[in-house]
Amino acid sequence: MRRTLPMFKKLIIELQSNCNRDCFFCSRRWDKSGKRLGPDGKRIIRSMPTESALRILDQASSMGFRGYTTFHLFSEPFLDKRIIEMAREAEKRGLRPYEHTNGDVLKHNDALCKAAAEVFEYIVVGLYDYENESELAEEKRFWRQKLQGTRVLFSEVGKVTPRTLTPYDPRMAENKKTYPGCFCQEPLLRLIVQYDGTIAFCCEDMKDDFGFGSAFDASIEEIWYSERHVRIVKDLKQGLRGKYPLCAGCPIPPIHHTGLPRIARGLRRRLTSLIKKPRGAG
Repeated sequence: MRRTLPMFKKLIIELQSNCNRDCFFCSRRWDKSGKRLGPDGKRIIRSMPTESALRILDQASSMGFRGYTTFHLFSEPFLDKRIIEMAREAEKRGLRPYEHTNGDVLKHNDALCKAAAEVFEYIVVGLYDYENESELAEEKRFWRQKLQGTRVLFSEVGKVTPRTLTPYDPRMAENKKTYPGCFCQEPLLRLIVQYDGTIAFCCEDMKDDFGFGSAFDASIEEIWYSERHVRIVKDLKQGLRGKYPLCAGCPIPPIHHTGLPRIARGLRRRLTSLIKKPRGAG
């Protein structure tokens, strides 16, 4: 297969649909796809078949992928009893498991904390309940102790930013605005497989706006290097967000807004060169 894109940096396999929280900044609160919330607003409880998840891991490994792999998307991964097993299976294939969690399942389960710290290269814990800096510092100390043996990072509620489907909330770290004419690299960073097999173009693609199909019906390699995926990635590289309604209304800033302009320009040049020539050429 002619590989006209660089390999994705992270593989996201969503093992199940549920989350026990309802955070104001999370896109799942505004789900209109019916995948995570039903018409009555109740949570959808469904899981990806184990054999399908293992097949995706095998395909990624066969492609030569050796990067970071996680098992959540708009869900709490530790609600799935297979989470440690899946992380170990990823590790067996040379992948690098990591995870994001709200911590609720882990908090009172020392055995699960120990197993998680052993298998995950790092764990990001969402800190959403603190009321002052003292409480925040105490929560960080708690989790570093609880998850000794792995690197512990934190997602703080005071630093959340707007998402495409979420309305602006004054608790967010910045106002909601769009960048319809700006470069976007997000679709090159992650290959996302939702619990029902559907491929998401990026973390904002909650409603399958791009129609890339299912990893249950085609290999992830076929989908990643498909003409349609390559074409859209090239458009976004050129700043043509306006061609796609989801991208035109996206509040995720272009890469040069990260505060690292020289690094960003270098990455952009690298991405450009990789997109222009087949993998392995030159």
